[in-house]
Amino acid sequence: MNSDETEMREAVRELADALETMLNLIKADALPATPEAHSLFQKAGAFLDESTDRISASDRPAEILSLATALNRLVVSAREQILDDAVAASPAPDHPTM
Repeated sequence: MNSDETEMREAVRELADALETMLNLIKADALPATPEAHSLFQKAGAFLDESTDRISASDRPAEILSLATALNRLVVSAREQILDDAVAASPAPDHPTM
């Protein structure tokens, strides 16, 4: 395995760790999330479960990159949905009259 492959595998592991952390925060109700965000995280978690063996066992960098890219898209979508949910749930700022 060359250094590019090692780096790519490490990036996928880091992404998986970030996803797991975000999922745990949602499960603990530490982050506000609508059903849409929960659905996106379930999809990302299922995709991660399905692709973990293929990522770790593949000798083809193109396959690893493809799986990592797809997983990253799912995580980014879920993160953006959570941020949108948090903004929507926040009260409007109370500004004094100017």
